[in-house]
Amino acid sequence: MPPDRFPLGFGAGVRLFNAGDFFAAHEVFEELLDAAEGSDCWGCLVALIQVAVGYHKCVAVHPGAARMLNLGAAKLAPFPAVFRRVAVDRLRRRVAEDLATLEREGSLASRLTASPPRIEMIREPLRPAG
Repeated sequence: MPPDRFPLGFGAGVRLFNAGDFFAAHEVFEELLDAAEGSDCWGCLVALIQVAVGYHKCVAVHPGAARMLNLGAAKLAPFPAVFRRVAVDRLRRRVAEDLATLEREGSLASRLTASPPRIEMIREPLRPAG
């Protein structure tokens, strides 16, 4: 695994998450943990798993959604704004907003329908021709 990338298959998990299939996304991210063991992306994968499970629980109206989102947010906290091309800060802000909505309204159903959460990937800067 290159030092600036997630393990092979990460993109599939991101696509599933961004399509709203949070349960399947969490399963893909879990499958990548062994390949990431010992690297700095392992903790980010664990955070993404917890965030995906939290959103799955919101959609499926299962208890524990806020707890899982909080756990994921806490694990995302030490990462830089962009980590291995993932816009971590954008996801952190979204999770914080959703937790506030969940606490205030008791549900995220309308928010998730109107504006689903996304894991955004930042494109690599162009390298100067040399």
